[in-house]
Amino acid sequence: MDFLREPLDGFADADIGAAARDVHRGCKKVLDQHLSFEPVMPGAEEEKVTVPKGFDPAEVRLIGEAKGEPPFRGTLRHHGWRVVEAKLPALADGIDRTVIAPAEVELGA
Repeated sequence: MDFLREPLDGFADADIGAAARDVHRGCKKVLDQHLSFEPVMPGAEEEKVTVPKGFDPAEVRLIGEAKGEPPFRGTLRHHGWRVVEAKLPALADGIDRTVIAPAEVELGA
């Protein structure tokens, strides 16, 4: 959170890149720990695909001009992601769910 809230204007690209690597590693670890994903649309990106009649527009965004009715043929630019399992920890009653990072106070300093 601190990294995302920090103005980066005064830092060199190399410094930002080094910090971003740590943030990326930490975010990936949390995602892998709590969520399982699968592609929304199977197939490799840049392959030709068919978007079937009755597709869910929340799952597939058409880019470009759609003419006529589905099925549509096109090139898969990004396969999308869907959460298939969430393993979120249970929180005790009375926990303030709006606090995402507690304040830290070092005693005796």
